[in-house]
Amino acid sequence: MAAMLMEMPEMVESEDLDFGRISGRIGFMAEKMGKYSITMPRSLAEAAREVSGDAGLSAYIAGAVEVRVRHDKLGMFLAEYEELHGPISEERIAAAEAAIRRADAEQAERARASAARQTGGAA
Repeated sequence: MAAMLMEMPEMVESEDLDFGRISGRIGFMAEKMGKYSITMPRSLAEAAREVSGDAGLSAYIAGAVEVRVRHDKLGMFLAEYEELHGPISEERIAAAEAAIRRADAEQAERARASAARQTGGAA
C-alpha cells in the first residue's frame, strides 16, 4: 500500500481529503483484548476452528475482522476520493496493481531470504 501511495502522490496530497478520519495503520491486534459473544452459523465456526491452527479460533476471527475493517476503510477512502476527484482511471488502477505485485514479490523474497538464513541456506 505504501509503495502504491508513493508512486501516485497526487492521489494522496489533496488537502481536500480528511485522512485522519479514514486512514492510518490499524493496530487492533496490539490492543488489550476483550471478551465478546458473537453469533454465527455453527458450520462456519467449526470450519474456522479447523483452519485456525495453534493460534486458536479467537485469534483467527480477530484477524478476519481486522482484514474486513481495513477493507471497509479503504472503500471509504476510495469513495471519498472519487467524490472529490472523479473516478480513478483504468491506468491508475493498473499502476496500483503493478505496485502491489512488486510489493508482494519483495515481501516473498524477504521471506525466502529469512527462511534461507534460518535453515543455513537451504530454502
